[in-house]
Amino acid sequence: MNLWQARLSNQMLKMRLSRRNLPSEARNNLSALDTLEAGAPAKEQRYVVVDLETTGLDFNRDRVVSVGAFRVVDGAIRLGEVFSALANPGRGIPAESIKVHGITPDMIKSAPPAWEVFRDFLEYLGSDILVAHHARFDLFFLDRVMRAQYGFRMQNLVVDTVLMCRAALIQPDPYGEKRGAKRCSLDALAGHYGLEVPERHTALGDALATALIFQRLVLDLEKAGWGSLGELAKVAGVK
Repeated sequence: MNLWQARLSNQMLKMRLSRRNLPSEARNNLSALDTLEAGAPAKEQRYVVVDLETTGLDFNRDRVVSVGAFRVVDGAIRLGEVFSALANPGRGIPAESIKVHGITPDMIKSAPPAWEVFRDFLEYLGSDILVAHHARFDLFFLDRVMRAQYGFRMQNLVVDTVLMCRAALIQPDPYGEKRGAKRCSLDALAGHYGLEVPERHTALGDALATALIFQRLVLDLEKAGWGSLGELAKVAGVK
């Protein structure tokens, strides 16, 4: 989705909700796109890079157990502005999932429910552009809470580092063979850029790895001729 399409959709939503009495965090989110300029350099924008850990991969059944995020401003990761929280999913955590992220039922039994964690995350996010690896997965869970609490999906521009990788690093594939697609996995990209990922499959560890990869992909896209925010949204925006 390009920035113009996102803005048009946002304006229509604002008109539909104009008479609703929304909480401040929801009202502020409606303005998330207002200051973005398509011609501005992508590397000079504000981003929040997020990762979620869940009880599993089933959209209908599974829930969030952990949220981790880092802020990137003018190309620099602000290590002092971290978001990290456990969430009580209101259901059990399968053993297979515990083996992946290491979050046990005892760790989340006193954690707040996902809607409380999301409310805090929404305040942390503000109007920044959201970045994630395989962003549609994380976005589904975030938007589900957003719709349940406020009646509309999150309005921030969302960028997917997988799509950035495909645009910057993978050769065009006219025959649909998807050659080189594995080069866009988080581990493959970390290896490509010589990065260590010490806390893989934790929300905060994967968010930091994604932020480090994002920094480099932005520069690679700029070298390829896609250096503006509008061009980033066109090649890697998911909404």
